[in-house]
Amino acid sequence: MPKYIENARARAALAVAAQHADKARDPLPFVWTGASWTTPGGEWRDLPLIRKGMGEWLADVTAGLRWHYAPALEATERREELERRAKFVEAGMTSAEAGAKEVVREQAASLRRDAAAIETPPAPFTLETLHALDSVASEMLSASDARATQLLSLASQFEAFRAPMRDPVAWVKRLGVAPHSVHVRTSAVWEAFATAEPVLARTLGTAAGKRALFAAMDKRFGARRKLSGYEGWRGVALPEVQASA
Repeated sequence: MPKYIENARARAALAVAAQHADKARDPLPFVWTGASWTTPGGEWRDLPLIRKGMGEWLADVTAGLRWHYAPALEATERREELERRAKFVEAGMTSAEAGAKEVVREQAASLRRDAAAIETPPAPFTLETLHALDSVASEMLSASDARATQLLSLASQFEAFRAPMRDPVAWVKRLGVAPHSVHVRTSAVWEAFATAEPVLARTLGTAAGKRALFAAMDKRFGARRKLSGYEGWRGVALPEVQASA
């Protein structure tokens, strides 16, 4: 058995938490800025506080989801258990006496009728996913720093855990200044920014966000100009962390 939950299951569990983040009883304690985890107000905290805050928040979300969806999940479990029992009964039919086969067949049919009679309200996830979310919360609180950081990295992939950036100027300010001979295409800037801060399209819209970004670039680095057949800026450095975040 692995020591920790698999990343794929952890990511699926975090996806459920992200879908319900805006309905949680407590607001998110930390958000991903594209470079680090901070409070929603932008204040920096060290890893022990971040992992504790996020671990406790995830545990609270899990408890809330379990309470809200308990009837649906329990009904689904009962129905699936009856279906399993029906299949088990049918599996013994081959070894049953000729006269007993009809009895076995009726037992299986009765179990399936009972299963069909159970109303199963829709649930957006399975009980297994809730168990996985419990595991993520527990690991966030008790696993090694390296594993907690890995789980936080998985969480940072979901928009619900990312800090909204409504002003592209904040991102432009983080860009470095390169020698004036260095040319950066407008498309490269847009792709790097959209990758590092995917909430831009949601908060401003794709077209408006692009215009706002390029206006901020123009203000800092000078108006765009044609550079050997393409449009862009001179003197702009795109750090790797921005271009591939």
